Amino acid sequence: MGTVLRTFWTNLAEDYRPAALSRRKQVPLRLFVIVTLCVAALILKNMPFLFGWSVAYLVVQICELYALKRFINAADPTDRVWVNLVSDVALATVFGWLALPLWEMGTPAGAAGAMLLLSASIFTALMGAEGCMVAFISGAGPHVAYLFITPLLAGGGGDPVLPYFLIGGGLFTLTIAMTFLWSHRAMKAEREARRAAEAQVAARSALIAMVSHELRTPINAIVNGAGRLDAGSAGLIADAGRMMRTLLNDLLDLSKIEAGRMGVEMVDHDLRAQVSDAVDFWRGAAEAKGVTLTLTGAERLPRWVRGDPMRLRQVLNNLISNAVKFTTEGGITVDVRPVASGAAAVEIEVRDTGPGLTEAQIIRLFDPYEQLGSETARNFGGTGLGLAISRDLARLMGGELAASSAPEGGARFVLRLPTPAGAEPTIQALAEEQDLVLAPRLDAPRILVVDDHDINRRTLRGILEAFGAVVDVAEDALSALAVCEDQRFDAIVMDVRMPGMDGLEATRRLRAAGLNRQTPVVAVTGAVSDDEVAACRDAGMTACVAKPVSARELYAALFA
Repeated sequence: MGTVLRTFWTNLAEDYRPAALSRRKQVPLRLFVIVTLCVAALILKNMPFLFGWSVAYLVVQICELYALKRFINAADPTDRVWVNLVSDVALATVFGWLALPLWEMGTPAGAAGAMLLLSASIFTALMGAEGCMVAFISGAGPHVAYLFITPLLAGGGGDPVLPYFLIGGGLFTLTIAMTFLWSHRAMKAEREARRAAEAQVAARSALIAMVSHELRTPINAIVNGAGRLDAGSAGLIADAGRMMRTLLNDLLDLSKIEAGRMGVEMVDHDLRAQVSDAVDFWRGAAEAKGVTLTLTGAERLPRWVRGDPMRLRQVLNNLISNAVKFTTEGGITVDVRPVASGAAAVEIEVRDTGPGLTEAQIIRLFDPYEQLGSETARNFGGTGLGLAISRDLARLMGGELAASSAPEGGARFVLRLPTPAGAEPTIQALAEEQDLVLAPRLDAPRILVVDDHDINRRTLRGILEAFGAVVDVAEDALSALAVCEDQRFDAIVMDVRMPGMDGLEATRRLRAAGLNRQTPVVAVTGAVSDDEVAACRDAGMTACVAKPVSARELYAALFA
């Protein structure tokens, strides 16, 4: 029986929460009504009862506001919901009492004012209930009762019209009840639909995260193992690995954008170099198709600006790769120019001589998962996410991306970005960056690799041994902790997601005591969101490297 009651109150607290939020928003309106009535009493001087009623109402209103605050802020409001219901009934009882002296004034206007007051209060309770039946009954019930008993208590029992008034009150109550039931069903359906949508988004995000984590393991082996094969095979495998990584990154970026968790950096970078490097990167692919790729106006760009160079290159790569993909003859022009306005900004225009775009295609061009047709997917591949992600990234950077058909034929994309002035790096900073080479270490550091995937262990061992490290491996966190009890390592490379004990807990235990309490721990993981990186830092890890592992990033995390 106790479990049943607990479940009842828990469900009631969940249903009541929207009503509690709505009732808290109605407090200023109620106070405005009080002030208005008191001002009327001062002017008319024939309703002295208003002042005593106002004091009583304010006391009950303060109690209700306190109860609402405790309920809304409580981690588990189950035990507090009954207090709110009692305060709702008390507030309605005190407020509705005003109908009695208004009716007793004996004037048609007084009686009409009493009924108007009660009717408005019932409608307010209807709106504030947010589909919660108990909240509606507690808020509207006393007013409905006043609607029927006010004429009787105010001396109107002998009125021959009273039966008709009571019948009208009954019909009014029935209409209100039917209106509430309609709103209850509508709000219930809306909330269920919202929960289903949120669950679907959460499930999709979880699926993407899981697929991301699992795919990064074979990609890691493909990309890093390609370097040990002959040139032809290595190039083929590396290209395949990069293609898989691009598709995966598109899915992850879209997931972050939809969840509102995508961020951009603000660092100083060479804008001319970013644009020139992006064009140079795709020039070979364009020439292989017999298409020219031309950059114009680079000399007009400001050089050092503040922004996110990685996201800028991502957008440029998407635009230029699309132009190369769809252009079979003619040329592609990347034209850059400062914007003639008060704020520092640039426009980067990518034009091609491909098939162009129709108005219908432009409308849905930036929609996620959309491509220009089934033939596009078959002929060119890809996820269809690149342009949608590019536009969202442009907006995150404070700019905009637009598409149109070029007057001379082909497609035209214009990327507009703000370019606040940046600072040129010092000579010392450039020298330190150039000093980071992947040379073998002469001191032969001893490193422990902890990963539940044999492919990952072998891949990381190969990378680290190329650095001159002596590598030990452990296939799970418990084995790693056992090894660390007897041996001291110069560094530990730790996977985060492992069956049983994960890398975060293993790192916390390492930091608690033992020979490797101060040993640097580098997380190597497919989970690379800001929250997950922060969790690694909080657990005591010194750096994070994303899968597929870049040898340069791993080297920097271990030795820089």
